[in-house]
Amino acid sequence: MKIRIGTIVLAAVLGFGSARALATPPLARSSLTHEPVRLPIVLDDGRTFVLEALDVRPNGPGTYPLAILTHGSPRQADARRHMSAAHMSFQAEEMARRGYLAVVVMRRGYGTSEGAWAETSGECASADHERGARETARDLNAALRTLAAWPSVDASRVVAIGQSAGGIGSIALAAERPPGLKAVINFAGGRGSRATNDVCREDRLVDAYAALGKTARVPTLWVYTKNDLYFGPGLAKRMFDAYTAQGGIGEFRLLPSFGEDGHALFARRSGLTQWRPLVDEFLRRHNLPTWNAPPSEPVVAELQPPAELAGDSRTHWARYLESSDNKAFAISPHGRFAWRSGHYSLDSARAAALEACGRSCRVVAENDMLAAPVLATSEAARQ
Repeated sequence: MKIRIGTIVLAAVLGFGSARALATPPLARSSLTHEPVRLPIVLDDGRTFVLEALDVRPNGPGTYPLAILTHGSPRQADARRHMSAAHMSFQAEEMARRGYLAVVVMRRGYGTSEGAWAETSGECASADHERGARETARDLNAALRTLAAWPSVDASRVVAIGQSAGGIGSIALAAERPPGLKAVINFAGGRGSRATNDVCREDRLVDAYAALGKTARVPTLWVYTKNDLYFGPGLAKRMFDAYTAQGGIGEFRLLPSFGEDGHALFARRSGLTQWRPLVDEFLRRHNLPTWNAPPSEPVVAELQPPAELAGDSRTHWARYLESSDNKAFAISPHGRFAWRSGHYSLDSARAAALEACGRSCRVVAENDMLAAPVLATSEAARQ
């Protein structure tokens, strides 16, 4: 037995027989379908791969505009294979609730996607950030060709959304001018960050954006924060100015500081209240579907922490609530706890949380659900 906690706004399902309406009430999350996908792609050189992806769309038949979302690149190389499309589940939900078929694409070398990581910019001293960005766009362009053939996709209306390395990669996609791409949203886009406020060859990163601006002609929205510790506001503005100076079309928005590192704005549920209005305004101004008014339910599910969790440990509960789906929180009767999020499956997250928590632990929450008092225990507790 599971107990759903929190408020969900009831909304009419979109009438997509004429799927061109630009404004609609927000769909409830319960009106969406989530489906992990193995996405076959063919690169421009003929090589074939299968990418991990997540398809989030309104329930029922219909043809929907496409939102293609893609992720950043962690500083630690061994973290790439531990990523999953579920890391961007709530961002995909945001677009699906506006009436899009939203697909999170894990590029080569990330998560369970086939292929080796191909996005290197080379040695720091001579970093070629344009090359890395265009390699990202290569995967996105191939994914877009596959998705455009889906009968449920309106391939004439595509929005690309990327964060960090995925942000500059989405700008690079715009530079390739694929058919149907109408807009790009770049959240904290950049490459080459190796430590706090330390970017390999900032000048070459600026030059990369200038090169992309020469051929990109779709509207773009650039969202950065004042305390981004990867690509600070000064560098962000230089990148934007270089891009637009070469003909790129864009709007730059610098938001207030967010948490300890504003680079995480798009990755945290609590960041929604800051970027939702900007995205709505941008989509509406460019005649792309969005809702009449944003949903009114809490941004983060209001789950009460388990009684065993006390003191400063409750900050971990708040972090758990903000994290991406396919997540689980485990705790022992004595307050020992662990949680894992963004796994390829909920079963995997559950098992990982129990293993990290250890003896006598049980799962107390999965995604935005509280678990019944007896759900699962760690293997150690059964021995």
